Amino acid sequence: MHRPSGGHATNRRGTQQEGHISTDSGTDTLSRVLGGTAIAGCLIAIILDFVGIGLSERVGMISGTISDLAAARSGRETIVDDLADIGLFAFVIGVLATAAGLLRWRIERLDWKLGIVALSIVAVCVTLIAGYEAYTTGDGPVIHYRLVYALGIAFPLAVLLTAGQFWEISKPLGIALYVGGVVWAILGPFLFVIPTGYDGGYERMLAALMLLWFITMGVMIWDDPDIAHHVSDDQRS
Repeated sequence: MHRPSGGHATNRRGTQQEGHISTDSGTDTLSRVLGGTAIAGCLIAIILDFVGIGLSERVGMISGTISDLAAARSGRETIVDDLADIGLFAFVIGVLATAAGLLRWRIERLDWKLGIVALSIVAVCVTLIAGYEAYTTGDGPVIHYRLVYALGIAFPLAVLLTAGQFWEISKPLGIALYVGGVVWAILGPFLFVIPTGYDGGYERMLAALMLLWFITMGVMIWDDPDIAHHVSDDQRS
């Protein structure tokens, strides 16, 4: 196998020590699996939400929230409820793939590590939202709104905490991520004061911004600009 010359090796070590991510793609199979899974999870969630709305007689895109679509009524599951739950679980898989893909970059920054922890909290919240019937069973505490609050804090934190490292790759990308995180953090709390007839549309707007971030992360993980130069061969997983 061809090995880099001493000068190239020195440059590579210098790049690693500086902690910058190279913009040269060095993607590998696992990167593509994780990136593709992140993107697919988002697309499946979008498609099943549209399909569920089309099949539902009680929930509209503007007047009914995603949670309304996923919640069984009178203790009975329907195909609409199941499709909505599957969409949410697909999104959770995408979130976990995103966290794993970003974790592989082995960035030593504290904000980066905390951002990945925040992503894990997002995954837990959405899993519980999908798996625990939000308002309908009457068994045990109603935790749905607490989960939504936690999600509303964890997601913008994940965006803002990881944006600094993406600034190192591309300043326009870093600016877009910072702005997006701040906008989501500002707009998120207004969901609880939007009139019921419009809260579904507002929630889906917030969800679209969230999914756009995860799709962007999926593309970055697929291209994996880090793996070529930031991590040495023997450190790669």
